[in-house]
Amino acid sequence: MKKYFACLAIAVLAFQSCSDFEDINVDPNNPAIVPVEMLLPPVISGGANTMVGSGRRAGQYVQHLAYPGGSSEADGRFNLTGASWREEWNGAVRLIKDVNQMRLLAEQNNQPEYLALAHINKVYILSLVTDVFGDIPYDEAGMGNVDGLEFPRFQAQEEVYQRMLEDLEHANKLLAELPAGVSVSRDILYNGDLQKWRKFANTLKIRILMRQSAKKDVAQHVTEIFNNPNRYPVFANVDDGATLVYNNSSDFYAWFIRNPSSDGSGVDFSDNARVSDVMVGLLENGADPRLFIYAAPTRNSFLANASDASKELEYRGQIAGLSSAEQQELYERTGLKEGDFSVVSRRIRRDNRAFLMTYSELLLLKAEAIQRDMGVTGHVEEVYQEAVNASFDKWKQVGSQPQIQNPYISDSQREAYWARAVNQYQPEKGLTMIAEQYFIDSFLNGFEGWASWRRTGIPEIKTGPSVLASIPVRYVYSDNEQNNPSLIEWVNEHMEGNMPNHNVKVWFQP
Repeated sequence: MKKYFACLAIAVLAFQSCSDFEDINVDPNNPAIVPVEMLLPPVISGGANTMVGSGRRAGQYVQHLAYPGGSSEADGRFNLTGASWREEWNGAVRLIKDVNQMRLLAEQNNQPEYLALAHINKVYILSLVTDVFGDIPYDEAGMGNVDGLEFPRFQAQEEVYQRMLEDLEHANKLLAELPAGVSVSRDILYNGDLQKWRKFANTLKIRILMRQSAKKDVAQHVTEIFNNPNRYPVFANVDDGATLVYNNSSDFYAWFIRNPSSDGSGVDFSDNARVSDVMVGLLENGADPRLFIYAAPTRNSFLANASDASKELEYRGQIAGLSSAEQQELYERTGLKEGDFSVVSRRIRRDNRAFLMTYSELLLLKAEAIQRDMGVTGHVEEVYQEAVNASFDKWKQVGSQPQIQNPYISDSQREAYWARAVNQYQPEKGLTMIAEQYFIDSFLNGFEGWASWRRTGIPEIKTGPSVLASIPVRYVYSDNEQNNPSLIEWVNEHMEGNMPNHNVKVWFQP
């Protein structure tokens, strides 16, 4: 009997030891289930980075930027395939997997505040995707890890927009019904201010509604939001805008940041991403102070001014879509050289912000709605001027740094701008002026500038004389995605079996 109890004691101790051993070997820094708040920062930053990445590609198609002939030939002259946009598709899908997990945890833990943010971030990310690709999976997006959903069902762009509006409506309702004092953790966009998230949701809803306005009547829904601020609060000032402030220099506009020249310019004059002649022309026509925010003076004028202050700085845009021979012919015909064109400015290169959606954008959409008699209250001239001022206000003085060190828009520059008759709102060409301001304000948000141009056709942009195709109007599905049986089925049923190329319009385009 003593032997029996001894054996039993040894067994119990052995079991306890194994249990203790398992507890000890659980890594507290690598939990099996990630707390929902831990998913928020990578989702927000991933969405912002998706937008930022559009500056060099979609921003080139809409001619925010242009490349000199012979540089980035495939993009600049539209020699494009599904491989051109592989990461634009795959990166977004990876983000939606995290959003789906965030939504699941919020539902399981009864955290409606995080559920609302999951809806808003899903809509923001996939709105970028559908704007450029057209028909996409929405309801089943990012669910490839779920049995039976390895190949998510595609949905028409019109349906996707409707589902987005429903999710934003749900998010607005969830946030409106939260008890006072509820906040969220690890919010790198609004620092836990859920009222600002609510404004973002409703402002994003305006963007999506107006995106469709050339194809369907959205006036009632747009008016319902603008005319009911208590039920649908939207951005009320520049600080409400969805602006991600990066907290370290390695996360700035990475594709602009390069080692600056030793000449004190603060820019890289050898950068192939030149500011386009379309952008520079619009800004110069109105003596617009944003010219000095967006563009650097030409290298040759900068060096001349450095040695002789009486010589003026010059700003010159690059014509888009030239071949190497056409670029060389331009140099010979005009007497210009490589150093006679503007690259992106030092203010942009030193900035630490990504503008997901701006107050200026909202006001321009409101001005458009008023101009188009959609039923939105307000005076279009006042809203238009407020919109341009809001765009100026994004570029205030940084600390006490002078213009030469870090350009900003001063009060005197603003006053001089509005003193010019050409800048006053003119109703007879109001929609053109609004669309041009939208183009200017969206600089380096290539997705938004390109989407606006595809909807309105403004400003007028032209291809180079010998480009391989017309200006792209959509991204082509990733070459990997083109093997997806769900996409193949969708194309066969809805596109007569023809996989769309970059010249096939997406649904929202007139």
